[in-house]
Amino acid sequence: MTKSNSVKLAELYPEMFTWAERGYKHNVLESTYNKALAFVHKHIKFTRSIGYIKQSNPYDYGFDINDGWYKLVYELILKIRNNDQAKGKWVTKVTQCKEKFGGLRFYVTGTSDKNWDLIREAEKKSYGVCEVTGSEVEVGVWNGGWIITLCKKEALSKFAKLSDANELNGKTFDELWKPREASVTIETPKKKRK
Repeated sequence: MTKSNSVKLAELYPEMFTWAERGYKHNVLESTYNKALAFVHKHIKFTRSIGYIKQSNPYDYGFDINDGWYKLVYELILKIRNNDQAKGKWVTKVTQCKEKFGGLRFYVTGTSDKNWDLIREAEKKSYGVCEVTGSEVEVGVWNGGWIITLCKKEALSKFAKLSDANELNGKTFDELWKPREASVTIETPKKKRK
């Protein structure tokens, strides 16, 4: 994802992307510094390169997806933020956001069942949205080594570029891109509480 879109997503809910070192407890000074820095970063953009103490800078968060899923992730973050605010001072932390096997993967820690349902819904919806353009028309699976969810228009463009570069290895368009069917989507089972 482009840096500008990554920053726009982090601005929605910066606390969500400040993953602290595991097992590290901030003292009062460090905690106060990080809170003050978060406030400054939110209002004065040129300060965003200043680092936090033992925690990641939300504006440097790396979304390992293409811009086509920007809207999908944007809506997901807003819904999670609203659920967290309804719970009080609770903050869901994102550990990773990436593409895997042609679908969105949004890994979090410490969240509610409501948010898990929202995440599963967004992950399922990603199989019907082109990862590059964001189109929901004629979406399918590109299987040219790395599985990608692409619309037919983008797949044809990719096929033409590979053809011009003589990198098709004798494969046809129908072998590389297949329309996606609803039955192909992967369902993540809900974890049971002990």
